[in-house]
Amino acid sequence: MRARGHRICKVLPGSIGEELGLEPGDTILAVNGEPIEDIFDYDYLCQDVSLHLLVKSRQGEEVMLDIEKEEDEDLGIRFENGLMDEYHSCRNRCVFCFIDQMPPGMRKSLYFKDDDTRLSFLQGNYITLTNLNDHDIERIIHYHLSPINISVHTTDPELRCRMLNNRFAGRSLEFLQRLADAGTPMNGQIVLCPGWNDGEALRHTISDLVKLIPSMQSVSVVPVGLTRFRDGLPELTPVSREKADETIRIAEEFQKRIYPKYGTHFVHA
Repeated sequence: MRARGHRICKVLPGSIGEELGLEPGDTILAVNGEPIEDIFDYDYLCQDVSLHLLVKSRQGEEVMLDIEKEEDEDLGIRFENGLMDEYHSCRNRCVFCFIDQMPPGMRKSLYFKDDDTRLSFLQGNYITLTNLNDHDIERIIHYHLSPINISVHTTDPELRCRMLNNRFAGRSLEFLQRLADAGTPMNGQIVLCPGWNDGEALRHTISDLVKLIPSMQSVSVVPVGLTRFRDGLPELTPVSREKADETIRIAEEFQKRIYPKYGTHFVHA
């Protein structure tokens, strides 16, 4: 259990939290004896109609509150961090990373590289799977988080390690199959970098992802975006008209084969 718990920042008027006398600054330590890792643990445990809430007051006193409520009734308390946990940052140095290509002098939050499964579920962000472990995958499956949007880029383990500059990037592809086996809806993305993951490499990647249908619901192929702020980054080639034509032809080849069998075009340029 986290020693610090989760600090309340707001109690909604007329809520169960207000009736219990909870106040901003109080800390939730556990629900029904279970530690709270993040917002998903909290929401899941608070679905029960009978709750035992372990709270530490601002004055340092610990108290157990017994609550009877409706199944979907909210306690009306809000926390300092919407996730009730630190945001998970990216561990990669992708050759095409758009944040590494940002101009200097902008607000600090724009330079934060998130790679958080929970934001994929809550906000539609794409994740690379490289900072997940078995526990994280089991939580996705247990809580039925979906869809999970995944930056695949390539299913060639060696190539993926080089593109993401992460020696674990190839191994994390194994999580795709585990999520597919559990029936977790996913969407994939491929940032097309000419000379890296295009042409036959692209065909190989799409072929691998087709095997994950119906859990893998779609794959988007997008051209790499390049700015003039690429000091110290690998040299990349923009997508030319010819490369775009080739990529569209590859996408259409797969669409024509996939649609009659699955009723979806699946891959989109």
